[in-house]
Amino acid sequence: MKSLYLFLLSSLLLSGCQTIPDQKKQANTIAQVSKTLPIMVQNTNKVAGKTAIPIIHQQQQYWLLSSESQGILLTDNAGNLLASFAGNMETLDWRDNIRLGNKNVGLIVTHDTNAERILVLTLDWQTQQLSLLTTLPKTDAQIEALCWYQMPQGHLSVFIADTVGSIQQRIVVDGKHQTLVDVPVHEFIGAPQTKACAVDDETGALYVVEENIGLWRYSAETESELARELVIAVAPFGPLEGEITGVDVLANGDILVAAPEHQGVWMIKSESNENATFIPLGHTQAPESVRGLQQPSSLILGIFDDENGEYLQTNLKTTAHNRQKLNSDIISINAFAQTKPMEAFGDAADDPAIWINPLEPSQSRILGTNKKQGMMVYDLHGNLLQKLDVGRVNNVDLRYGFEFGKQTFDLAAASNRTTNSISLFSIQQNSGELSLLTDIKTDLADVYGLCMYQQKNDYYVFVNDTDGRFQQYLLVTENEQITGKLVREFKVPSQPEGCVADDKNHQLYYGEESTGIWQTSAQPTKQLGRLIAVTSDTFVADVEGMGIYVMDDQRYLVASSQGNNSFGVFALDQDNRYLGSFQIDMNLDLMLDGVSETDGLEITSLSLGGTLPDGLLVVQDGRNRLPNAPQNFKLVDGKVIKRLIQKWLSQ
Repeated sequence: MKSLYLFLLSSLLLSGCQTIPDQKKQANTIAQVSKTLPIMVQNTNKVAGKTAIPIIHQQQQYWLLSSESQGILLTDNAGNLLASFAGNMETLDWRDNIRLGNKNVGLIVTHDTNAERILVLTLDWQTQQLSLLTTLPKTDAQIEALCWYQMPQGHLSVFIADTVGSIQQRIVVDGKHQTLVDVPVHEFIGAPQTKACAVDDETGALYVVEENIGLWRYSAETESELARELVIAVAPFGPLEGEITGVDVLANGDILVAAPEHQGVWMIKSESNENATFIPLGHTQAPESVRGLQQPSSLILGIFDDENGEYLQTNLKTTAHNRQKLNSDIISINAFAQTKPMEAFGDAADDPAIWINPLEPSQSRILGTNKKQGMMVYDLHGNLLQKLDVGRVNNVDLRYGFEFGKQTFDLAAASNRTTNSISLFSIQQNSGELSLLTDIKTDLADVYGLCMYQQKNDYYVFVNDTDGRFQQYLLVTENEQITGKLVREFKVPSQPEGCVADDKNHQLYYGEESTGIWQTSAQPTKQLGRLIAVTSDTFVADVEGMGIYVMDDQRYLVASSQGNNSFGVFALDQDNRYLGSFQIDMNLDLMLDGVSETDGLEITSLSLGGTLPDGLLVVQDGRNRLPNAPQNFKLVDGKVIKRLIQKWLSQ
């Protein structure tokens, strides 16, 4: 919130002398404002609507207008009416060069007030015809704003804001298959008095106008955290007097804001919120909306004057700056399945483990913790098979072939925050069925992360506390009981969680959320840990879950990078070299959302049957979308991870 504080502070300091910031600091220097002129439509009565969009096609300028009496109008720059679509329209947004089938078209989203319908129209440039493509489902409240968003995956989606402050996102065009769809992505509470919205496709920023507060910036990314930043505010916290009613984003990222009481519009630099330039429009009485078209040496504005009920245009002489393209080295992959969501919204799903059925690998199981309820067991398709209400279990791990008296079973351990203990479960070797065995008390105040380590017939459990302490317990069987013997303690400076033990090489890898990944001996020795990977611009804190993938006898550590919704991969046998990061993106074909804010993960390279010969990656999904649903786990084919590692190694 530092930028917000600086903006508010600077605005308050300026309010005593002037409300217009020093124009010498602006990115685009306005040399001259030309005369504001009406936008005329030949042979048509006065057009009253709300939105006038200047557009360019094949180096020719056109106007796209909404009208309460005549619908949607397309004119050339001389005012000749080229196409129309009847209705009572005010809200309007536009994207050009959208591929549908074998044709590029322009797409319009608008709201017919009389019919109470959201319409998607096509503009066929070859025939210059406007046609109805589809209608979107009716909302529960009156529509206030509509804005397109061209998503990084190539899909075209629309944000729909209503009068009670709800904002929903729906995908309308499948960019991969170039087909029309209607897929609800997610819905959230935005601003209660929304008047307009706009999206910067390049940066994935959603701008929402709250008329009596100011302009808010949200992330438009599907998997982003729901947070907002105030870009510009009304008095007394900002330079705007009265209400704010319109917004647009220019091609270079600069923002236009309409404020009716100012008789002009504001331009805000894309690089920061600290400099807002006022553009006076002399002829305009009350500019309710503004839309802009960036040209090499000018800026064309389309304005609706609410006082006079007419559309106006003006041309600003500017020196445009080019924005830098945003490049990401993070590779996108897809999941093939997901588990059934948890029963309620909230921070519930946390950490998975994979139990491999030795007799029939395709019947292997996924254990998943629900830290509000207990342990869940799923098949490899994500179906829920078992639910054990054992308390707030956080992390889980397992090992095979545990002998207890005359019994032999596989063993799972979980950190239980309800009892500050280690909960032990037996896993039946022929079926994968779980049963609670016992709880081993710890003296930790807040148990958190956990992993297991096996050395021959010795089974160990590592468990940590949010204060940074780790404890290592040896599992002991005596007097027909399983107990834990504390054999080691160590500490990291701040909060840890995820860990994984390499049984073959007797090594323990563990994360310190804000710092990176540590390595030490998994044996109960006094060996000090060493930091082998630190957080960075690509491997971003918090560091959470981790697991080891083995390929060609080489080990690769996969760790969740919660700060940017990605996963870092490190070549452990190449001096822990960082190979790269990947993210799990939306798979619209299977109606699977991407993955974000991952806590725990597990990965194996062992075959899980014919469809998963190269293993499996299971990750917790902190924000389950497409549409909104409680948290769950996503499944990624191990073959995808294998090919990704091979690609990095070949570079």
